[in-house]
Amino acid sequence: MGIRIKDIAEATGVSPATVSLVLNNRPGVGAETRQRILAMARTLEYDIDRSNNLTRNKEETIRFLRVSRHGHVVNNDHAIFISNYIDGLSQEARALGLNLEILTIQDGPIDAVIEAAQASRIGGSIILGTEFTPEEIQRFAEVRAPVVFMDTYDETACFNFVDMNNRESVFTAVNHIVAKGHREIGLVTSGVSTPNFKMRAEAFKAALSAQGLSYVKEDFFLVDSTFQGAYADMFAALSDRERMPTALFCANDIMAFGCIKALKERGFRVPEDISIVGFDNLPASAMLDPPLTTIEVSKFQIGKMALRLLFECMSEKQKQPAIKILVSGELVERSSVRDLASQ
Repeated sequence: MGIRIKDIAEATGVSPATVSLVLNNRPGVGAETRQRILAMARTLEYDIDRSNNLTRNKEETIRFLRVSRHGHVVNNDHAIFISNYIDGLSQEARALGLNLEILTIQDGPIDAVIEAAQASRIGGSIILGTEFTPEEIQRFAEVRAPVVFMDTYDETACFNFVDMNNRESVFTAVNHIVAKGHREIGLVTSGVSTPNFKMRAEAFKAALSAQGLSYVKEDFFLVDSTFQGAYADMFAALSDRERMPTALFCANDIMAFGCIKALKERGFRVPEDISIVGFDNLPASAMLDPPLTTIEVSKFQIGKMALRLLFECMSEKQKQPAIKILVSGELVERSSVRDLASQ
């Protein structure tokens, strides 16, 4: 096997990413370090002029697989955050001298996704795993090329993951609602099973418990994860409700949008009668009436980190232990939560 980026990095005591920047003539590396890396590359007889990129042949190209298994989560409602992921991937790919392919697989069998991930002409894949089940993720043990899953997470699966920190983010949302004086807080989540929704529901119950509050089963609303579906399901659920909690945490903004529409049509005022908090900070959240308090997690940063992690995996000569990265979220406070504490 010829000299690789990893060899030069080890010999010079820098990261593979730094070596890649230098060999691709990219900015961001000091002159002294740059010269040291170039000198070592020549000493090790790395063919800079011939390759002029971080690796050779197939490893010049990586693939982002935008997978929609059923379309209840990965759909046009969420096009903006998929775009943010791609922006982060693209920026980091350019910085590292990689070619980024984007392949959409919609309603295809899991075998089609696996086949796309192990194509012989690519060096590795980043897979949008939003709609994957744990069992489907395990199927990727068949893939020999490096794989990083994005927008999903499994503590027990020996794969690379980059996802939002769902537990921390939900605690932030619930703590904010409680700080505003609310003690009766309900949950709106989806009947569509995804790891992110599951983790948010579990975190919601844990956050209530940490605040000394009880989880009330009657205040648990199961709706579809599309806007129209969430609206229809919530509208139906409200038909015979005699009481409501003072606040609802929605597992994503799309569900929050649909629920707010249903609540208003059933005669509830937001936030005067019921407060709402979402998750995702989609652009429409700021334009809603009232503007929606929600959780923002940088999809751009997740994309960048997934690309960098894949690059590091590709630079290793031997398979390395799986790495799981969680990116923290931040509360974006607007006016959909009534302040009961000051009243």
